[in-house]
Amino acid sequence: MPREIRTDIQALRGLAVLLVVLYHARIGPFTAGYLGVDVFFVISGFLITKLVRTQLEQSRFSFSEFYYRRAKRLLPAAYIVIALTTVASPFLLSDVGLQEFRNQVIGALTFSSNIVPWYQVDYFGPAAETMPLLHFWSLSVEEQYYLLLPLFLALAPRRWWLIGIAAFLVASLALCFYLVAQNPSAVFYLLPTRSWEMSIGSLGALLPTMPVVSAVLVKLRFPALALLLLAPMGFAHPVVDAALICLATLTFLLARTRDNIVVRGMARIGDISYSLYLIHWPVLVYMRAVWLAEPPALAIYAAVAFSFVGSWALYSFVEEPFRRGYVMSRLRLVSGLAAASVLLAFSPSVAIATTENKFDFATIRRINYGLARACDFKPGPPPQDVPKSCQTTNRPELLVWGDSFAMALVPGLAKTIGEGGLAQLTMSGCFPAIGVAAVSKELASPFSRAFGEDCIDFNDRVLAVLKNRPEISTVAISSPFDTPVSNEYMVLKRNGETFTDAKVSQYITIEGIKALVEGVRALGKRVVVVAPPPVGNFDIGDCLERKARGSIMLGRYSDCKIDVSEYRRRRARTLELLNEVALKADVEVVSYHDFLCDGTTCKTEIDGKFLYRDSGHLSYEGSEIIARQTNLAERLIRAAR
Repeated sequence: MPREIRTDIQALRGLAVLLVVLYHARIGPFTAGYLGVDVFFVISGFLITKLVRTQLEQSRFSFSEFYYRRAKRLLPAAYIVIALTTVASPFLLSDVGLQEFRNQVIGALTFSSNIVPWYQVDYFGPAAETMPLLHFWSLSVEEQYYLLLPLFLALAPRRWWLIGIAAFLVASLALCFYLVAQNPSAVFYLLPTRSWEMSIGSLGALLPTMPVVSAVLVKLRFPALALLLLAPMGFAHPVVDAALICLATLTFLLARTRDNIVVRGMARIGDISYSLYLIHWPVLVYMRAVWLAEPPALAIYAAVAFSFVGSWALYSFVEEPFRRGYVMSRLRLVSGLAAASVLLAFSPSVAIATTENKFDFATIRRINYGLARACDFKPGPPPQDVPKSCQTTNRPELLVWGDSFAMALVPGLAKTIGEGGLAQLTMSGCFPAIGVAAVSKELASPFSRAFGEDCIDFNDRVLAVLKNRPEISTVAISSPFDTPVSNEYMVLKRNGETFTDAKVSQYITIEGIKALVEGVRALGKRVVVVAPPPVGNFDIGDCLERKARGSIMLGRYSDCKIDVSEYRRRRARTLELLNEVALKADVEVVSYHDFLCDGTTCKTEIDGKFLYRDSGHLSYEGSEIIARQTNLAERLIRAAR
């Protein structure tokens, strides 16, 4: 039986993929263009439920046939993209990126790609822009829904269909609202908190068609179109935005739109939407990898144009022939896909083997935890004392307190401080201050409101630990101090027993640091602030590795040096904050900028040794080089007051 192709649904697909592509390419005002994925989710729920319902009512539904058709529709194009991305990976990804890429391939092949980024999203996890197969997460969510929905419809009595889907929708949406502040990455990536969007489509497919309702929905099409265009610009709570765009999508699905030139044009894009979604992200990831930072506009436009041409070819020569069944028999197709799955699973290991060289970049650029990984305290119960693995002697005289930038200082200080010894109390992303913390506005960020509360508790506890450690006479606090003055963040402030959100504020941040300094001094100890290392507008560690490997590098950062004027311009608010902290908290700010920088550039390597492991953190070798050549430990103790 030939399938009915609704032009208006294809147009919705075209709009959805355009929103996603423009968002990923950073073209236009669509700061929440990722909501295009929500449109896809509603459409998928609607069409799959309608298909299964029809076949069940006609007593011709078959699980094997259902999943065979899904595989024939989705896998060939996906496998081609995975294969091409893997072939390019040794030339365009770092050693660390290749190791992570192997996990991405396994996730894509096993429909668990949404679990891989959720698991990896943390402070030291790979940035989204470096993961070529990250976008497979949404396909995994859909496939997981496709496993559950037919089972429910096939096994549950027909009278339970509507109420069952509705209950599932409400439960998923409630869980989404509950967890969005506690675990935003789980909300963004996992099925239990995203399935309500597909359930909206399923509910629409199960609702009886009534002329009165259809007439009302037709009148709502213009407001629904406005929501589809405005919500991706981001104007409400992220879950509210998603709910609005899902309801707008459902309105268009239930109130069919008549063909016109605009609908037909968008429908042509909708025809290639799956292939375009598959292709565009790895193209943009690799483009940015070659440029080390954001490429020029012309390069971005070229990447988008290439994605459209590639998606047309993939649709015409792979997606459509396989979908129509012109290519091969069922047995050959299934066996071929199984063999391809095995080959693709091992292909990243082959890619890694081809990049072997005399440098162990994975070790050189390993995460710098300081004394031990256990010294990077996680959100949750704060430390009651300094763990033995986080101090060099039983009675250390210096405490290093701060976030991951403080951790990166520790290896060098530990090797140069002498018999006095040091202790380390650090928590990634948690800058040292009392009563304030920085929390991200982004839904999938690990720096949620719950993280901010844990950060404030952590810093309170460090002060309490200091009270019981009289041998510690000097406290060095360190952080990039950039998040509390960044417009991408908010400040979480403690007021008595409650927490309130506020816009980023230099005043609030300075007061929090000042409270820390005063709290330390009240315990009879001295305190000093360590300025962060200079940073560039690119991943320094990745640049140094590419330079050592002779990889392709384009753009102005290919020498891997930091431009001083650009650094001072980009970090002007942070530098101003540190100057104000020095004045208002009466504390010395120690910097090693003069050692690294001249009037125009800052060094990122010395004698072939990487000073940085990523975009800003010192490597283990870099930490030791700087500490030894600047006598940093001695300077900190001398400057503390």
